[in-house]
Amino acid sequence: MKAVKPYELERLKRLDPDTRLMLVAGPDDSTMAAIASHLLRLAGQDAERLDLSSAMLAADPSLLAVEAASMSLFSPQRVIRLEISGSGDDVLPALEELFQAEKVINPVIALGASITAKSKIIKAVEASSCGVAAICYQPDRRALVGIAMDAGREAGLRFSNAEAQLLIDLVSGDQALMRQEIEKIALYLDAAPERERQVTPADIALLGAASHEEDVSDYINVALGGKVQALPDVLATAAAIGVAEIRLIRALSLRALLLVRLRADVDGGAHPSSVVGSPRSGVFFKEREAVAAQLHIWDAPKLARLMTRLLECEQALKASGTAGSILFRKLMTDITHLAARAR
Repeated sequence: MKAVKPYELERLKRLDPDTRLMLVAGPDDSTMAAIASHLLRLAGQDAERLDLSSAMLAADPSLLAVEAASMSLFSPQRVIRLEISGSGDDVLPALEELFQAEKVINPVIALGASITAKSKIIKAVEASSCGVAAICYQPDRRALVGIAMDAGREAGLRFSNAEAQLLIDLVSGDQALMRQEIEKIALYLDAAPERERQVTPADIALLGAASHEEDVSDYINVALGGKVQALPDVLATAAAIGVAEIRLIRALSLRALLLVRLRADVDGGAHPSSVVGSPRSGVFFKEREAVAAQLHIWDAPKLARLMTRLLECEQALKASGTAGSILFRKLMTDITHLAARAR
């Protein structure tokens, strides 16, 4: 059928019965998960959900078309969630059967983090008359600000640039969590599209995602602050409570991007504390001391090398057959020791 922008799927109010497959792919896990959850909700609150994997379809290519044409025994609606690993080449025969089936009554929501615009599966979906595909790319900080403002506007909230950046830092760039926080703020302020409310830093601080499981600032500040003695404890805590390694890498990347932006003012002669304390810095007030200290440690060349290492580690964590976890721990150790030497 066609390729669409992720936001087009996110704004759907209902599922098109003529669309048999909606494929959400790309490296931005957060956006991909948020869109998939939205599409699954559109199938109906009481819809029966069937989970399939690419391994299952590789073993039985007819399975997807059969299930997509089968009525639910327990619910008036049914939706299929398909998790695709790798490039998706092994599910192509199953998709062909789905597209060519005489009748399909259950929509298929497919996710594939490793699928790219050049993957064969994208071309197959685009060539069909009953499939759509959207590729989610990791947005930069400017794009995240726009996303936060747009999401807030839809909920009846007005975010200034500074408040939007506060929210982004608070959730470490996680869009799914950001939208949850926007829902909480809208409820707290009694906001609605026809009843707009201005968001203040105090609102964000009061309602922010401060739970131990979601707050990754400790890990960021230990690594970028060069706190070598605290590193084993925070890594052990992250593993114990199940904080995903890729979430920590992305949180570090977002903090590095923030430091790059603020570093320009420091290199222009401003003191780190005054740069961080500025309302336009977008730094959450609880993090200002830590960020100012990190600006003393990380100059522009170090930040450039850091961004490269973080990107390489994220790619390793996504790839199969690599020592991603070992590389992650080594990178955290290297970052912390480098920061410690520069303190």
